Amino acid sequence: MNYFRLFNLEKEPFANTPDPDFFYRSTRHAECLQKVELAVRLKRGLCIVRGEIGTGKTTLCRQLIRMLSDDPAIQTHLVMDPGYESTEDFAANVCEMIAGRDKARACSGLAGCREAIKDRLFEAGVDGGKTIVLIIDEGQKLSAGCAEFLRELLNYETNEHKLLQIVIFAQNEIVELLDSHPGFADRAALYHQLYPLNRKDTARLINHRLEKAGSPEKKGPGPVFTKRALSRIYRISKGYPRTVIHIAHNILLLMLIKGGKRVTPAIVSRSAAGLPDVKKGELSRTRLKKTALAAATAGILLAVMAAYTYWPAIPGPEQNNAAGIPEKKIDNKHAAAASVLPAARQGPAGKPEKKPPEILGEITINEKDRLWQMLAALYGPENTPLFMKKVQEANSNIQNPNLIRPGQEVVFPAAEAAAVPEKHRYRIAWKESGDLNSVYRFAAQEQPGGLRIISFWHPDFGIKHAAVEKNPFALESQARQQIEDRGENREKKPFVLDLSRDGLRLLTGLNKG
Repeated sequence: MNYFRLFNLEKEPFANTPDPDFFYRSTRHAECLQKVELAVRLKRGLCIVRGEIGTGKTTLCRQLIRMLSDDPAIQTHLVMDPGYESTEDFAANVCEMIAGRDKARACSGLAGCREAIKDRLFEAGVDGGKTIVLIIDEGQKLSAGCAEFLRELLNYETNEHKLLQIVIFAQNEIVELLDSHPGFADRAALYHQLYPLNRKDTARLINHRLEKAGSPEKKGPGPVFTKRALSRIYRISKGYPRTVIHIAHNILLLMLIKGGKRVTPAIVSRSAAGLPDVKKGELSRTRLKKTALAAATAGILLAVMAAYTYWPAIPGPEQNNAAGIPEKKIDNKHAAAASVLPAARQGPAGKPEKKPPEILGEITINEKDRLWQMLAALYGPENTPLFMKKVQEANSNIQNPNLIRPGQEVVFPAAEAAAVPEKHRYRIAWKESGDLNSVYRFAAQEQPGGLRIISFWHPDFGIKHAAVEKNPFALESQARQQIEDRGENREKKPFVLDLSRDGLRLLTGLNKG
């Protein structure tokens, strides 16, 4: 349900995912990022960023990855959940990330993993001039054994710098680990405490997200938060970004019921009622009875459904089969994916309407695949964290994104369909097909890490995928000239992919890189 379009917005402004596109550089978040980035580039070793739940640690983590991914001399690896059952499993996963799957499988125990990682660090850091960065989110889940393993990796260094940079984002509970393991704590070159936003940055966060989500066509005014409403949001949320976003999201839903676009303090209080991260005492000044608060909160979704259905400019809810997945494939294997992906609209006689699909397709995992690398190839490195969550939602069989098994079939959702920018109309491509799995396999085998996958759709031919080189072109002649200048004489030859056709929409491929 794209409720945000009712406010002349192009995207959901207050989604609860760490989308880097909506990152607001508050004073405190900018300070943290600057410190961590500087420590990484100076190769200081271990950085620890801790804060209470909802202070924006995961968003900072994703933004750091996005910033570092622009530098070809830096290689980043992310452990999204370090809560492994054993130190050996954790070590094997880190070894696979840094040294590669083949070397990791050849290792025996912790000692073998350490040696494989050491060899790779010296090869990349000393001989290749690369900076290897291991980023760990939810660091409070690290066990003492995992912390000791990381401490041992920090021993690998030259006379000038550490060969492995480790950045840990964690809740305050990590203090218990640091207190019980002083040898690991002492290795921290940067120890930063992240605090909630101040009053000004709380207001700016809301306005920033509305601006980023706004329609470039500016068909009409969006929701307006009064100064008093912003002040009340800060008082209730105490400046915690997650709570601010939750309240703001509920405000937009409640505004659909009222039919206006001016946010008042009373609307803020009603929208905050019932949220688990809002203390009851913070709402005492609103003078609303508990029964009214509960009724307002419980009725929001039903009212939105009604508003969405009967709003003059917007069609009602869509119904039918799961988008992009043929009916014969809707079995137990795809039940989870079908349940979270929007349904495809049906025209007369059950024929699909000509609209972009909601999924790209599926890829069968082989022994060398890593989900992180697959997402980077499909969506771009800077968008990988965002789509990691979407892929997990679409695949109930992926409990831990760091552990995918050969033979698994993974469904990949499409990004929001977008017109092709003029500067991106032509690409140098090596393979084009309607089968996502075959295109990805070609890219992974032909030029691992060197080709990107773009997916595009047109009402005449449906969805297609292509393995393309990094740089796009505005003119066909430019792309053809580059191919001719190479003078390549191979059995497999590149060709110019034309994306200039009217009505063509990109489902991936608008990302940097």
